[in-house]
Amino acid sequence: MSAVKRNDLFQLIISLAILAAIGALTSLVYTKFDLTSEKRHTLTEATISLLDSLDDQVHIRCYMTGEFPAKYKRLERALKEKLDEFSDRSNNNLSFEFIDPYESGDDKTIADFEERLYKSGLRFTRIAFEENGVQSFRMIWPAAFVNYKDNEVPVQFLKSENPEMQDAMINTSINNIEYELASRIRMAMRKAKPSVAFLEGHGELEEIDTRDFADALREFYNVSRVNIDGKVNALCDKVDGVKYRIPKFDALIVAKPDSVFSDKDKLVLDQYVMNGGKVIWLVDPILTDLDSLRLSQQTIGITNEIGLYDLLFSYGVRLNRNIVIDRSCALIDFDLGPMGNQRNIQLFNWYYSPVVIPPDTAHPIVSNLDPIFLEFASSLDTVGENTEIKKTILLTSSYYSREFKAPVRINSGIVNIDPNFREFNMPFQKMAALLEGSFESAFKNRLLDSLAKDPGFAFREVGKKTAMIVISDGDIIRNKITNLADGGTIRPLGFDRYAGRVIYDNKEFLLNCVNYLLDDEALISLRSRSIELRKLDGERIIYEKSKWQSINMILPLLIVATFGILLTWLRRKRYASKANAEEGAKK
Repeated sequence: MSAVKRNDLFQLIISLAILAAIGALTSLVYTKFDLTSEKRHTLTEATISLLDSLDDQVHIRCYMTGEFPAKYKRLERALKEKLDEFSDRSNNNLSFEFIDPYESGDDKTIADFEERLYKSGLRFTRIAFEENGVQSFRMIWPAAFVNYKDNEVPVQFLKSENPEMQDAMINTSINNIEYELASRIRMAMRKAKPSVAFLEGHGELEEIDTRDFADALREFYNVSRVNIDGKVNALCDKVDGVKYRIPKFDALIVAKPDSVFSDKDKLVLDQYVMNGGKVIWLVDPILTDLDSLRLSQQTIGITNEIGLYDLLFSYGVRLNRNIVIDRSCALIDFDLGPMGNQRNIQLFNWYYSPVVIPPDTAHPIVSNLDPIFLEFASSLDTVGENTEIKKTILLTSSYYSREFKAPVRINSGIVNIDPNFREFNMPFQKMAALLEGSFESAFKNRLLDSLAKDPGFAFREVGKKTAMIVISDGDIIRNKITNLADGGTIRPLGFDRYAGRVIYDNKEFLLNCVNYLLDDEALISLRSRSIELRKLDGERIIYEKSKWQSINMILPLLIVATFGILLTWLRRKRYASKANAEEGAKK
């Protein structure tokens, strides 16, 4: 064997050894680089913390697999990739499998399987697609079960708040995969669901008016309604051997009351807060008669005297008896009279319905939220010098806003105001505040000694650390109801009838409020994540299809051929140089 061949063989062996070493190292060390702007292939800190905390096996059975169109295969691939990430991060505590409900081909077996899945809480999707020129239909199950110890939680992947085209709905579902999986794992790991109650008995919104938000809460919490009616045990229980009372509910929602709270009810509410209860106050300081506005185009807004203002003032918030109007507002339609044989319906700015854009802050409750719709809302101020209370403003009006103090003449003629009107000169009116800390009782030094010192009543002057959120609008939680003659159709919270879809983030904001109060910040960070759908240009696909097909077929061959020719030329040149060197050495 010549020296040149021995040298080539030696270089080949060294190269193979280096490649083998690199392969061994890469199999031991796993890493990846996420170059997407929204970090779509990177788990959030909340999910990483959840997976690191697993102390037992989590097994996920997914039924999104089988033969179906490519657009749904994209959802299946995204789901498998995300489950792989979960498994890699879980220290071998998370496993998964994909099961095709239709793999057996036996009609009876398939029917029994479908019935079991449906009764267990999973839902199918019926899709239509074209196969060999024929329209075909089939059912798919974009769903799974999360099993942890003795708990089994269903999870649905293909869903959307609005009616959407298939591609948009699939993208929404892909966007939410991490949230759906992580939130269901958290649910399976919980020993008990936290409880949230809606207060009633003081003219609060009816159950149907808050149905959409209550249904959203039920995914993660036990939801009920409670009437105080002067009962000491309505919100807190007295347990033998424990000095103070224990809240029966983890959070309480007071949604737009319009009747006076008795002193007994206020005392029960106060002691609920003192014992660590969390409250969301949704209060309208001004009452408006919308029926009068519809009939006569005007009405009077009067103070809504419900007896809660002194209670909230003692906690650190003053609700102002005013109505805020804002250039950043929703639209309203008015009938301007006949137009030929039709009605002349036109849209106008409705300054009484501010559209609030959450401030650009780092607070998780308002992070990454779209605008929020309010109606006949008032302003609020934080008061008091209690250093134990941390106060955070969550929502404000825009720079171009102002207030009307009570009594307020509300007139449809406001739509004629020039949107550049110089009197929009009271910017950033505060409209929602978060209060956190240890509150003092509003009844401190006000109760009879016999009651204050009664161990059975267990009065508490200074409360445990807790939190509350005060919003100066009760309609922020109200879902729209249509077709009342047929029993009523409930629209999603944040639905706009002119756009025909949900465009306001009222539900997400309120869910974030509840999650934050109940220490579920992880759900907030997961819900606020968004991944952009970068759609292909449909027209270019049609007109440039042949061009790009040709490029995809020919360009790789040209690249391979170019490299082959280049390597052959370099090799010949190299051997020619060596041959000339050897001949020169012989001479």
